[in-house]
Amino acid sequence: MSGTSRLLGLDLLRAVAAWLVLLSHVAFWTGAGEQGVVGGLAVRGELGVAVFFALSAFLLSTPFVRRALGEEVDWSARRYLVRRAARIYPGYLLALVAVVAVAIWLGGAAASALDLPTVLVHLVVGQGWTGRTFQSFTQTWSLTSELTFYLALPLVAAVIAPVVRGAAPATVARRLLAVCAGIAVAGLVLQTLAAVPDGRWGGILATSAAGHATWFAVGTAVSVVVQAERAGVVVTPRPWLEAVRTSPGTLVLLAAVLWLVSSTPVAGPRGIEHSSPAQALAAELLYGLVAGCLLLAGTTRGLAETITGSPVAGAARWLGDISYGVFLWHVLVLQVTFALLDLRLFAAPFAATLLLVTVVSVGLAHLSWSLLERPVLRRAHRTTDAPAPQPAPRA
Repeated sequence: MSGTSRLLGLDLLRAVAAWLVLLSHVAFWTGAGEQGVVGGLAVRGELGVAVFFALSAFLLSTPFVRRALGEEVDWSARRYLVRRAARIYPGYLLALVAVVAVAIWLGGAAASALDLPTVLVHLVVGQGWTGRTFQSFTQTWSLTSELTFYLALPLVAAVIAPVVRGAAPATVARRLLAVCAGIAVAGLVLQTLAAVPDGRWGGILATSAAGHATWFAVGTAVSVVVQAERAGVVVTPRPWLEAVRTSPGTLVLLAAVLWLVSSTPVAGPRGIEHSSPAQALAAELLYGLVAGCLLLAGTTRGLAETITGSPVAGAARWLGDISYGVFLWHVLVLQVTFALLDLRLFAAPFAATLLLVTVVSVGLAHLSWSLLERPVLRRAHRTTDAPAPQPAPRA
């Protein structure tokens, strides 16, 4: 696996994560989340956010991990920030305009957050810090956490650099994994504290990048494992790591079992009731483990090459491309569907609503990607690509 190749397994994982988030919102709005095993699994589709966070950490931490392992890496803060902004903002701003327009059209609960301060906060993706957002944009709290992570990552990497500087590559990898483990534990502690009753900052802490540090740490740890493997560095001579890196089916099955466990009361109530500290801890840990299993499965040796040479390569790439749009649009589609079809909240048909919201969200996401997101991204990459080295002048 080359350092710059596109991992189509991760494109599929993006698509799965986006659909899981969509599934959880449909289950909640229709009331299906309160019913049976299927409802429990559906409403726990919120673990797709953990997969997104782990994916971001895996991809964005890779240059820093490769540099720590002794590889020369061309990384520019300007290029990093421009490309991150190009990936997040165009589709987001388009969806925000639609959200505001629909709020004005529908009025009532849809417009309960419609005021200038709230709109201005949304323009800087700060709704995760205020806790105030539109009914059809509730899922975007996670973008506040994503942007916080984007800004914090280079700083954290700079702080960690002295810890690994000058060490042998195998030692570097082990130290990085130890740091990831420490950050993961700290994230679990913060998430548990956030669930303590009557905590003043509990809600904001629970959804912050710090509160979900465990999920980001999982993605970074997988990056360490993958990049060490790529560089020929033996992290551990024990056979369990080799088994993990060559068993995608087992990893996916384990993720499914953990998802099933998370659908029980051990991970908290399925509705709007607050979780206890123990339940918040269990949910954070289980979701992180699911994300880790799926990320390890998606980066299995040889998987990218297998998918690239298969008939599903184009579909995998397309699903990965539009996954962000599906994430952005699906709650708005759900709100409009309920309004146009006069559906009752918590008492609507689950399967039909799920199918309709999926189809419409995919269509809108495709248009957003094709007409706006892709052109902006291409321009951002063209303007920030490092110039090609020029031949030395002849004597």
